[in-house]
Amino acid sequence: MLSDTIERVNRLRQQAMSDPDFRRSAKQHEKALISQQKKGSSSSKARKQTKPKTLADIYEQTDFGHNPTGVQH
Repeated sequence: MLSDTIERVNRLRQQAMSDPDFRRSAKQHEKALISQQKKGSSSSKARKQTKPKTLADIYEQTDFGHNPTGVQH
């Protein structure tokens, strides 16, 4: 079953690679991805670095309800 799938995928891959329209489209896609990566890497440098939130920051405004023992930790 797995070998049949692999053979089918390989056959389709070979068929696609022999199609000049597919190759042209793939090359355009590759250029678009490279262009997008270059744009993304320059904008990520400008992003402000933030420190990770601590649990105290996350739960600062949370009310955990009634404390039956009255003991504070």
